[in-house]
Amino acid sequence: MQFGTIRRDDSTFLGPYVVGVTFLALMGAFGLNLSAGQFFEPLTGAYGWELSLLSLAVSVNMITWGLFQPVMGRLIDWIGPKLVIAGSAALMGVAFLLSATITTVWEFFLYYGVLTAVGFAGCSSMANSVLVSKWYVRDRSEMLGKSSMGINIGQLVILPLAGFLIAIAGFQEAFMGLGLFMLVVVVPAVLLVVENDPTDIGQHPDGIADETTDARSVLAVSSANVPFKKALRDRNFWLASLSFCSCGFTLYLVTIHLPNYATDLGGGVALGGQLLGVAAGASAVSMWVTGKFTERVGKRRMLAALHVLRGISLAWLAVSTSIWQLYVFAVVYGVASFPVIPTVTGIIGDHFGTNAMGGILGMSWLLHQIFAATGVFLGGFIRDTTGSYELAFWGGAALLLGGAFLSILIESQPRVSQPAASAADD
Repeated sequence: MQFGTIRRDDSTFLGPYVVGVTFLALMGAFGLNLSAGQFFEPLTGAYGWELSLLSLAVSVNMITWGLFQPVMGRLIDWIGPKLVIAGSAALMGVAFLLSATITTVWEFFLYYGVLTAVGFAGCSSMANSVLVSKWYVRDRSEMLGKSSMGINIGQLVILPLAGFLIAIAGFQEAFMGLGLFMLVVVVPAVLLVVENDPTDIGQHPDGIADETTDARSVLAVSSANVPFKKALRDRNFWLASLSFCSCGFTLYLVTIHLPNYATDLGGGVALGGQLLGVAAGASAVSMWVTGKFTERVGKRRMLAALHVLRGISLAWLAVSTSIWQLYVFAVVYGVASFPVIPTVTGIIGDHFGTNAMGGILGMSWLLHQIFAATGVFLGGFIRDTTGSYELAFWGGAALLLGGAFLSILIESQPRVSQPAASAADD
């Protein structure tokens, strides 16, 4: 579907520009959606709303996001990722502009808990991964890794920016500034630069258009697809998705509870944010490195290795008693955390193609979010009932080892055969 895309010389492959825009979209989407905690203190100070009530809005956001993943996935399959990403980014921007006007807590629940979450479902990892996967087959893992670095940069840039705007101008102006970033920067970039598929402009995946054996292999993979319903009956879908669930459980267990655990060990209130920042930085570097090496070692082996490494970090966290140990955890955990997302996406794309990839990935993300909500709840429940997070962290480590085992069971040769560059996973 065309929508005023900027025209270039036909010899210029659009793929790198698509990766750049998806990086920007992920930076904005994750930055805005994860910024809620920055607004808790000023909202409490202005209106007297309790922290537990504001935290409930975050839970509503997580549940809504998960429920709308399959919906947005199917919509992507029907009309393409371009308009879904642009429209969803616009919805996030509008939701933040509306948040600048809130005076009652139900408005925060509606604008952040619901509207922002619906928008996030359509312009976060799933949607952008589908788009990148349409443009790359041979170099899919590397390009998904580069694109997904926007997740980490969003945390490193947007979250401090939100705090800075709140400090110098107030929370209303901060809501407006972040909303305008999505509307003025991200949405136009998607509409003016991106195309749904290389064939829409007479190009081919990876920029390959000659008649070499490698080129024919790439084109064969890009044109072969498995229907949505058939994919849901495939054991490889369930192995990959259930493995991905261990990521969801531990990702949000750590993100939500690490700050409180840091204070349990005697750290200051700012330590949790610092540790998450360290993890985000380490994850950004890991995205780059794993993206380059995944095709050499094989996606399922890389996924298993990432799960094992994250499991080791959770076990380390369970026995940590000093602040320096938390920094070690943050680095190791960061290395093994967000690179899981492009790796799972690559496995789904390799096995089922890209025609119904939105719906298939959407179902995987729904399962991911169910486990994420479970991890958040159990972390708090175990802390309240035992006085310690130790059992929760050991449980997360065990779940990750199970996820690693499931990863190895995924078929090494996809039903949709990959080109020779991916043959490392034999």
